[in-house]
Amino acid sequence: MSPFSRYWFIVLACFCLAACSSRPVTAASNQPYSKATVLSEFTIPRIAFNGQTISELSDLAWDQDEQLLYGISDQGRIFHFKLSIEHEQITAVEPVYASPLLDMKGKPLKDRDSEGLFPINANNGKKGDTQLAVSFEHGPRILRINPQGRQVGVVQIHKSLQDAKNFRSSNTMLESVAYHPKYGFITAPERSLKGQPDNLQTIYSTKRKWSFTAYPAPNSSVTALEILPDQSVLILERAWSGMFHPMVISLRRIDLSACSKGDLCEVQELYSSSSLIQVDNFEGLTRIKDNLYLMVSDDGERDLLRTELKLFKVE
Repeated sequence: MSPFSRYWFIVLACFCLAACSSRPVTAASNQPYSKATVLSEFTIPRIAFNGQTISELSDLAWDQDEQLLYGISDQGRIFHFKLSIEHEQITAVEPVYASPLLDMKGKPLKDRDSEGLFPINANNGKKGDTQLAVSFEHGPRILRINPQGRQVGVVQIHKSLQDAKNFRSSNTMLESVAYHPKYGFITAPERSLKGQPDNLQTIYSTKRKWSFTAYPAPNSSVTALEILPDQSVLILERAWSGMFHPMVISLRRIDLSACSKGDLCEVQELYSSSSLIQVDNFEGLTRIKDNLYLMVSDDGERDLLRTELKLFKVE
């Protein structure tokens, strides 16, 4: 969920002449990837489709079998888009379906702060069997839904994440979800749990956990997880700490299988941006194919923000 209020956006707009800066990208020499490069950008208009306003998208999921891009909204909405990419450029994003999230009885979900999204059975060569994993704040949980938005099951989460009292706040719960071929479903709270160091981030599977140092910017939070072709984890972090401070977006990589038990995992920096002008709040990731990915910003339904897609390549 967006960390902003309307007041701060008005204040930020008054400082449009502030300079942008970018942190250098570093990488370990023995890693198979060295950087992430943005190839194309596209703004999805804030319009109503099937009675649902396209806004506050917090994550994406690409369905290779159905050739559909799914988007999940903070307000408990699922969207389908037809995505067109030509020569590594986004040329069109067309909404084709929208619905509120429903429980198993077909009624709107309660506690609808849906944040993370990940496709299941979406690249197996079969049509009609796709499901989606959705993570939630304000009652930490992960549900399985069908593409039309109806709940079909529940994903078990680590025991440390089951009690909302363990989190720093109701707005720092399960922002992300992914499925790892070896470890199963993984997720991460936005910030470390109570009693843990403030600069620590942790990824959890059902029974295991892996910790690493947060990106070195105040209030850096994990907002999305994805899987790279070598089964390492791509992490999206976002940091913002009020006016006069830049919005910092970073893409980072961790190889879970290389983490020593009880030690902090080595984290590799792939990309970062830092700006006082462009305050797009990137919260979602999905893999399109090979090393091609999309990320999306949550517009918070604010006039000064937008739903921005960025197509990028991890090399």
